[in-house]
Amino acid sequence: MIRPVQEKDYENLVPLFKKFFPVHNQFQLPKEKIISYLKEQSKSNELIVYDDKGIRGAMFLVSFGQSADGSHKLWKFRHFAFENEAIGSKLLKEAEKIIKQKSKTVKIELTIAETEPGKEFYLENGYKQEAALTNHYRWNETCFVLAKSLR
Repeated sequence: MIRPVQEKDYENLVPLFKKFFPVHNQFQLPKEKIISYLKEQSKSNELIVYDDKGIRGAMFLVSFGQSADGSHKLWKFRHFAFENEAIGSKLLKEAEKIIKQKSKTVKIELTIAETEPGKEFYLENGYKQEAALTNHYRWNETCFVLAKSLR
């Protein structure tokens, strides 16, 4: 079941994020700091989880811009982690459905470091690579900008 995060979920999110993002600066911190970070992020961004006998996937939905009349919005997914691609696909479809309901048209932009999993997954789900940024998150590492537009 995909649902909004609940207080009881934060502790269970830590191992998911640590495993999915082994080189991510934020998820190298101690458990308590990660929980604090996730709670702080949840104040301004919607965090949804995939719960099936435990938290098996999660992502933040982040709105970061819109047209003057609010009819077109820019979104990104932050810290999108999942145990397998079937769970990832379900979360992705639900996230797209949620944000489509919030605007007439939507552009989703994602940044994926070459050391993070997910680039091929997004490409297989209709996202296009729009840019490659060198030395973006870490020195000598390329970060890919992937995007998808929805109406």
